[in-house]
Amino acid sequence: MIRVAWLYDMDACHAPTGVTRHALAQLERLARRPDFAVTAVAGRISRPEGRDYWDSLGDLPRHSFPARTRDLLRWWRVAPIPPIEWIAGRQDWVYCPAEFRVRTSRARVAVTSHDVLQGFKFGSERLRRNTAEAFRRADLVLSVSEFNTARLLEAVPECAGRVAHVPNGAEDVFFEPTPEADREAIRADLGLPDGLPYLLSVANFQPRKNLARLVRAAGKLSEVAAGELALVLLGAGAPEEERTLREAIAGLGSRVVARLPGYRQGPALRAAYAGAAALVFPSLCESFGIPVVEAMAQGTPVALADSTALPEIGGEAGWYFDPEDDEGIVAALRDLLDRHDERNRRVALGRTIADGFRWDAANDRLAAALRERS
Repeated sequence: MIRVAWLYDMDACHAPTGVTRHALAQLERLARRPDFAVTAVAGRISRPEGRDYWDSLGDLPRHSFPARTRDLLRWWRVAPIPPIEWIAGRQDWVYCPAEFRVRTSRARVAVTSHDVLQGFKFGSERLRRNTAEAFRRADLVLSVSEFNTARLLEAVPECAGRVAHVPNGAEDVFFEPTPEADREAIRADLGLPDGLPYLLSVANFQPRKNLARLVRAAGKLSEVAAGELALVLLGAGAPEEERTLREAIAGLGSRVVARLPGYRQGPALRAAYAGAAALVFPSLCESFGIPVVEAMAQGTPVALADSTALPEIGGEAGWYFDPEDDEGIVAALRDLLDRHDERNRRVALGRTIADGFRWDAANDRLAAALRERS
């Protein structure tokens, strides 16, 4: 029996990103394995979404520190106590599904590297230093893509020999057919008229997601300019980030139909994918891209930036463009919208590709990596 303490910040369940989806999916599956004894550990939980999820874990052993997770991690950067075993008990591994630096007594530490490029290119010097130190101290680093692994070894070459490929995935719900009632309900939820097709983005509003450029490029499509093709941006961001997007939308003219309805999860997100003409993902910095898998699993065409990890994930199913070229984005979308037979062919390819990125398969890789080094 391999004893594993899973450590994460449960407050991240509020407006969950791909990192949180990864963390929860791996916890749920690892806890079901007969040869693993899993204990969930977190800091003080203040968000109701995190508390609800924590309470939903039922009989799974779990412990929470009196301090917030972020404060605990700050403390561990300067002090070796308290080791996590003080609250979690004796463990073989501490598994952090994010780039956490933790203090242990004897347990080995496994951390997940989600996006080295983002952290080292767009992050502060302090973030780069702390992240690199977490990787150096870990006994095992789990990397979500081959692209990310290459960036990791460039940034922290000391990790060589301690990296395992454990990709992200999509929840099973995205591989299930979307009921017609859900398709109709999501239109009302998004504020879209019946029958109006729409392009979909699923991403936070950080500048690296490149959404202002997407808005400008989409506005050059005749259908968008005429109000015959809507643009839906599912996500959220800081007030200034949202203001930038709304200003870009306002610059397209009064006939454009654009919606920024916030995040959606589960069946509602599935329905948003199912009803979309395409998912458009123009990110400048992406080391996986869970929405790409979710969309392909629903049979939605995907138009993707031709850089970072997105070609690795979308494979031959994607329409690719230079994310810094407005006209290139327009050309890719024009081709996707106009070539019906090719769209059907790539949609079929996308379903097959997506099937290889399920959380069960990702958890198999995680469990194997922990076993091999135990």
